[in-house]
Amino acid sequence: MLSTSLNSRPKADPRPAATGAGVGRVELREVTVAYGRGAGLTETSLVIRPGEFLCLLGPSGCGKSTALNVIGGFVAPTSGMALVDGERVCGPGPDRGVVFQHYSLFPWKTAQDNVAFGLRMRGASTAEARRLALDYLSSVGLARFARAYPSTLSGGMQQRVAIARALVTRPAVLLMDEPFGALDAQTRALMQEHLLEQWRDIRNTVVFVTHDLDEALFLGDRVVVLSAAPGRVLLDLRIDLPRPRPREVHASEAFNEAKVRCRDLIRCESRRAFERAEALA
Repeated sequence: MLSTSLNSRPKADPRPAATGAGVGRVELREVTVAYGRGAGLTETSLVIRPGEFLCLLGPSGCGKSTALNVIGGFVAPTSGMALVDGERVCGPGPDRGVVFQHYSLFPWKTAQDNVAFGLRMRGASTAEARRLALDYLSSVGLARFARAYPSTLSGGMQQRVAIARALVTRPAVLLMDEPFGALDAQTRALMQEHLLEQWRDIRNTVVFVTHDLDEALFLGDRVVVLSAAPGRVLLDLRIDLPRPRPREVHASEAFNEAKVRCRDLIRCESRRAFERAEALA
């Protein structure tokens, strides 16, 4: 059973907030990524304001993860560019934290040392890094597993360690690629609420990839829907729902109107992708 400590926040943190005025601005300028026939992104432009929570939706293979990897510096565009705070992205950097779809923990390090790793790389003392790591493990309900190795943890627990590792460094931009996909429904809902709590405290920029419409609408300030591959922006929808958002917001008229609009568009694009694949077969 998930520890109720998931709902608690880490202790007071001496570090400054991740963002200030103008920090965490993300921009894609006419980005094309050509992987092969009908794949990647095409001339995709997008501006994400500092402190904004943006969710990326679209049919499978539309380029959501590709867009995230371009911002993260893991994939170089075929043409166009990504910028963070006006600087061209040429590779990964400490200003961008990433939670991948498949947790990528160091198997030889304990959960606590995995979370502490980024802090140590930034010059924090061993004691301070381990203290903060324990605080963040506690915030995701895993304090009692601090000394456990990844191989002894379930997939969902490993992903929560990976999320704590990304949050603890308080990056200006947090990139998340379906981070809750491996979690059961109850834990997923709790982790969504925990992420929003952390985001309200840190006010960093979040780019969140998901296939789950309800998740995107519950979390995001904006929802961007990409077309079938090669991906391009079809819809850029501002979510005018109050924050903090209670779970009851799912039943609101505004929530369901936005859900129907996004769902119908994604369904149409998925059908188009299927018909195109059939024609090429």
